[in-house]
Order: sequence, then C-alpha cells, then structure tokens
Amino acid sequence: MSYRAIRTGWVRAGLGCFLGVPLLVVLGSGVVLLTLDSVAGVLGALVCLVTVLLCTFLLVIFTRRQFIVDDEGITLVRSFSTLRIRWEEVAVIEQDSGYWATGAVVIVLRRPPGKRIIAWPTSDRRALFRGELSSAFDDPATVLRPAARAAIDGHRRWLARQSG
Repeated sequence: MSYRAIRTGWVRAGLGCFLGVPLLVVLGSGVVLLTLDSVAGVLGALVCLVTVLLCTFLLVIFTRRQFIVDDEGITLVRSFSTLRIRWEEVAVIEQDSGYWATGAVVIVLRRPPGKRIIAWPTSDRRALFRGELSSAFDDPATVLRPAARAAIDGHRRWLARQSG
C-alpha cells in the first residue's frame, strides 16, 4: 500500500515551463551584457546568472513538499526537512476543517499526548498541485479527502496487523 499526495515531477515540469521563458530572457540579457567591454557588463551578466540559479533553486526547494503514506507510516517532506512518523507513534488521523488548513490531514501523536501535526501538502489550497480541483470537494466536516482516506486506511491496516 502506498499513497503520494503530490507528484513533484509534474509540478516542477509545469512551473518550469511557466518560468522557463522569463528565465531564458534573463539569461539572454546576461549574454548580451557580456558583449560589453566593461566591468559593468560582466557584473550584470553575473547578476543575471545568479538570478536564474536562485529562481531554479527556489523552484526545487518549494516544490519538495510531499505527503507519503506506506505500510511503515507517514512521511512529510517539507522544504528543508523530512519528518517520518511511524504508525506506532500515531494515536489518530483527522481531517482539518478550519479556514487555513481546510481538508488537510492532521496526525495526532501518542507522545507527547495530543500533539497535532498538520500535513500542509494535503490541504485544499494545494489541490491543484495534487492534480485535483478543490471546487469538487464537499464540506470537509463530512467528506474525507483522498489523502485523509489513505492515511486512515493505512493506520487501520496497521492496527489490524497488531491485534491479529
């Protein structure tokens, strides 16, 4: 059993196509600046190159976010870190119905008791990144999203293996 909420390859490809043309224009401007016989031309070209590299770096970093459910537990890949939560640590899986995290999976831990971790990649605000339309969702208080269903099913399967 495995579930991945955001497929980063498609998101990166789409954003790369969207940002590719402006970044190529900036890179082309840097090449044109290199034709000037001055220090200002070289510095301008370096600024263009650094801008393109920084935008590419930010694209990769900010599209790292993922929510992965497997037989061992849940993995939350964040921009600068990865959090692995084993099923033994999970007390219950919930779905948020608040304003900012509507539809997001909330993982409630056993220790410390009641600690809640919100899986932001599963919120309705990130639905397009998952290839879903948030307008197709009903009320989060009554209808589970696919990510919440996958997490709850994974936790139930683990609980069934432990008891039987």
